[in-house]
Amino acid sequence: MTNTALWNRNFALLVIANTMLYMAVYMLFPLLHHWSMESWGCTELTASAVTAVFAVALFFPGILNAYLVDTFPRKQVCIRSMLLLLLLNFAYVYLSAVWQVFLVRILQGMCFGVTLASTGATLAIDVTPGNKRDQANLCFAWSGVLGMLIGVAVGVWYGTSFSFFTWMCVSALLGGVSVLCISMLDVCFRAPLDLPLFSLDRFLLPRVLLPGINMMIVPFILGALFGAQYQSSFYLCMAGGFLFYLLCRYCFSRLPDGGWEIGTGLILMAVGLALLQEAEGYQPYLSGSLIGLGVGFSLSRFLQMMILLPLHCERGTGFHTYQLLWEAGVMFGVLAGRYFFSLGNMYNMALTACAVGLIFYYTCIRVYFRKHMLNR
Repeated sequence: MTNTALWNRNFALLVIANTMLYMAVYMLFPLLHHWSMESWGCTELTASAVTAVFAVALFFPGILNAYLVDTFPRKQVCIRSMLLLLLLNFAYVYLSAVWQVFLVRILQGMCFGVTLASTGATLAIDVTPGNKRDQANLCFAWSGVLGMLIGVAVGVWYGTSFSFFTWMCVSALLGGVSVLCISMLDVCFRAPLDLPLFSLDRFLLPRVLLPGINMMIVPFILGALFGAQYQSSFYLCMAGGFLFYLLCRYCFSRLPDGGWEIGTGLILMAVGLALLQEAEGYQPYLSGSLIGLGVGFSLSRFLQMMILLPLHCERGTGFHTYQLLWEAGVMFGVLAGRYFFSLGNMYNMALTACAVGLIFYYTCIRVYFRKHMLNR
């Protein structure tokens, strides 16, 4: 690749596609939760399970990822999985039983899993110069977080003037923009490799699992909030705090292992949760901004650890491991948040999770990272 700049045409298209895709997917979380209770009479916990089973299904096609993206044209694998994901939106209006809703969510989750493997773990690396790939993974992940927060804000603001089918069309339209961007990519042809049908390549990388489990605290807290906060402005403030971090991140001095960043991020999230617990006046807006800023601090360093730890040719697998664990963290957060919210102590649970994540990092992950970086 002769272009040595990170923000070339292909990478910019991928970032736009990723942002739009996450908006399309995550706006369905609050929409389906509300629709499941209104149309099917589901309980809060069952409705949360309807949305969360999506993340479980991401793991189902994982052992096929390497075979798919290295045997067939990568761009076509991505486009076809995205199109099927979007077309399944329209299946909801024809369903006649709750188990069918679960089935469609599982199918959508599987499609999204293949899409993630073919974008962040494959295409984003293919279109990026070798010396810019660490930064590319960071930017690509940030675009997903931003799309997620905006998507949830849109989904929460469903309004009575629009039907459920209309919102499914909006989600499909956003996803269609993502498909269009992917179709415009210029990706070099790669000859098919003689790969086994099943493998852990571009699925899970054991070397980064421990930091990834620690990282799950961040999406876990976000998932818990999805079931407790129904103000679009709260999520927009969270996105604003996250954007503020991205704009100012180069102004922050950083230690080599980033310990202070993770600590600062989790503490900011804890302060935001404590303010949100009061839920009066300006506090939801201030707490949203603080939580978004905390997500920026902590996630960026966790993700950088998961990018640096993989050995040669393991970058894509390490990044996909992050993507899967992020979605799993959101899933567990949605379920745990809804359960503890019904008991009246969701915020105490989330604050405890922040404390556990902070202690786990300083007592285990920090040492683990230093040791494995020295033994590369």
